[in-house]
Amino acid sequence: MGAHIQQWALVMLLGASVCVAGCRREGQEPAVLDPDTRQMVALAERALESQQYALALALADSAARRVPGAVEPDFLKGLIYSKTMQWGKAEEAYRRVVERVPDFPGVWNNLGNNAVWQGAYQQALSYFYQEVSHRPAPVPWASIGRVYRELGIVDSAAYAFQQAIALDSSYVPAYLSYSQLMEEEGEYDRALAIAEQAAALAPGAAEVEYLLGSLLMRLERDEEAIPHLEVAVRALPWHTESHYKLGQVLQSLGRMEEGQAMLEEAERLSSLQADVTAYQKSLASDPENPYAHAALATAYRMAGRYDEAIQTYKVALTLDPGNLEFQNNLASLYFLRQDTVAAIQTYHRILEQDPSMVEVWVNLGVLYALSGAHDDARHAWQNALVYRPDDATIRAYLAKLEAAN
Repeated sequence: MGAHIQQWALVMLLGASVCVAGCRREGQEPAVLDPDTRQMVALAERALESQQYALALALADSAARRVPGAVEPDFLKGLIYSKTMQWGKAEEAYRRVVERVPDFPGVWNNLGNNAVWQGAYQQALSYFYQEVSHRPAPVPWASIGRVYRELGIVDSAAYAFQQAIALDSSYVPAYLSYSQLMEEEGEYDRALAIAEQAAALAPGAAEVEYLLGSLLMRLERDEEAIPHLEVAVRALPWHTESHYKLGQVLQSLGRMEEGQAMLEEAERLSSLQADVTAYQKSLASDPENPYAHAALATAYRMAGRYDEAIQTYKVALTLDPGNLEFQNNLASLYFLRQDTVAAIQTYHRILEQDPSMVEVWVNLGVLYALSGAHDDARHAWQNALVYRPDDATIRAYLAKLEAAN
């Protein structure tokens, strides 16, 4: 998979199939959702947005059973399966949609995204063009541009980005991709002008700031590049390129010590990013293996990319919901993100399944103590001592708690 395409959101697919482009089968007219079922679908959508994949799927399944033949539950199931990288199941769900409503909003765009994920760029283009033929919109046009960019067809890529911007002059991703394309072609002034349009629409956005800083460097306007790259470094502390370019700029302006420190950090981040990339590639070849997701989540955590780690662990748990190790690691990530409530809830779910997990009791006690819930902390550590009565660390926690009270 190409470097540009890797950044896309993953959605669904459909392989070559008869009767997916424009026909409907007899007796396959879509059913209309009643208000209660529509509300169920809305709840499933909210669950998906919050990465509660199992709940979202259960609600979508219930909606599909309530109104057989409705396309909305199947479209949503396709989204859920694609988010959890269960491509075969996503394909089945989308096939049911296109058989009933070939011009259902977004379905061809999602098929194109899935084809991109699989490296089937020509097929992706055909899907994206199907989407714009039914419903011209900036998103599929920008996707067309990214595929052409990946294929090295510059004129077609530029035209597609221009179409996306013409349809929605506030669509920042199209400006970013167009600017990056021009940078790759060495048209730095033009790329900067496009990036400045994106900056006017999304001031302070990290990706925009990084692009501005990079282009200003290209144009040897190093002093101007610094504040933009500093914003990117603060917003994306794991981003290797931001650190590397800021280090270069600082050294070019004689700020050698600061620049060297930044370059050393970039070197450290580069090693971590290499691990992330390796696990992403491994996952792409085995997307329904929960341990492949967990390995990528660990790489994200080591790189300080906690939000991505949490999302990836949630996918792993969707594929293997009873895995207590995954749940424990997820709780630890919530703690790192300072989401104490989510961490405590996750620890309790683990202990409901296996109350003998001493480390979970210990961590739960620590969270309660930090939250000021001293009675709950005491209870947690006392439960830990039931299973490990001679543990000096646990007894020290209890002693410190009693001394504080």
